[in-house]
Order: sequence, then C-alpha cells, then structure tokens
Amino acid sequence: MLQMKRHSRGFTLIEVLVALTILASLTIAAYQVLNQVQRSNVVSQESEKRLGEIQKALAIMDSDFRQMASRQFRNQGEEPGSQLLWMQDGLLSSESVGILFTRHGWVNPQMQFPRGDIIKVGYRLTGERLERVWWRYPDTVAGDNGIVRPLLTQVESISFRLYRHHQWVDRWEDKGVLPEAISVKLTLKDYGEIERIYLVSGSELSVSNASH
Repeated sequence: MLQMKRHSRGFTLIEVLVALTILASLTIAAYQVLNQVQRSNVVSQESEKRLGEIQKALAIMDSDFRQMASRQFRNQGEEPGSQLLWMQDGLLSSESVGILFTRHGWVNPQMQFPRGDIIKVGYRLTGERLERVWWRYPDTVAGDNGIVRPLLTQVESISFRLYRHHQWVDRWEDKGVLPEAISVKLTLKDYGEIERIYLVSGSELSVSNASH
C-alpha cells in the first residue's frame, strides 16, 4: 500500500502583501470613522456651549430692558438731565452705539445691602464683544466706570430702535419720558441677526403692534 506524502505549503509573499494591504485599508477606514465621530462630538459640544452663551446673554438683556425705570440719573458726577434714557454712538466707549438707563428689580429691604432698589445699566460693543456695564446706584461720581461684564462674543454689530407715537426711531431726545418699546438687534458671525423687542415697564403697547 503506497502512502502518499502531503507536502505542506506556506503563504507566498504576494499573499502576505495582499493580507497586509487589506488589514491596512481596514485600519485606515476604522480610524477615519473614529476621527469623524470625535470631531462631530467636539463640534456638538462647541455648538452647545455657544447656544448656552447666547441664551444666557439674552436672558440678562430680557431682565434689564423689561424692568426699565422712569428715573433721572447722574453720570460721571454731572447733574442729572431730563432724559431718562441715553443712546448715542460712542456712549460708554462703545465702538458702536451704546445705551444707558436705570432699571428696577433689586429688592433691598431697609437698605441692608450695598446697593439701591434701582441700578444703572448700560450696553456697549467692544472688540466684537457685547458688554454689560452696571452700577449699584443710579447716581455715580466722576471716575466711576461701573462694573463690566462680558456677555457675548462674535458680535459684529448692535443697533437699537425706540418706539413712541406709533413709529420707530433711531435716536432718542425726548425729555422726561421713556419709549414704549425697544428693539435690540444683534448681528452674530455664526448665527446672523437676532432681534428682540421689549415692552418698557408700564407700557400698554402690545408686542404685535410694536413689531410692525
């Protein structure tokens, strides 16, 4: 009985190279998928952080503009004028238009805290950054530049419109009165224009009427 010999044969060089090529292709594909997932996660986190920044800034602005007070105030030690709201280019060293007014909302029973029931608030644009400037009291002395709080970055421009006597105006020179509504428009680099319309405290004007 003849016994047939079986000769074992190893992989050829070409087969090894083909296997390595396939393995390398699979590794690259897996890395690309993992890298894309990581990049998407980073983009998602940055987007979520940015939206949180915008929402927080708008919430602070909502609180300020909705509680505007009808009160004269002293600024930089000057005698209080008859205007209850100041709005002009360069106000508060703004690179664009700035705005300054007083607001209610700070409860201070029996003056226990180092602040008044009414505070002074302003907004300005500095280096594509929206900043809120505020003072603990509405009447301030010369050299008191207030407390600065950066609110929002990547702001290209800011503009205000004031509503009174059934029309919107870009300047405010009325004495002893506040506008019935205020429009604040922000132009952001990433989200474009955002406009908010606020009814001034005590106004009977409806938002639907003011938006036209």
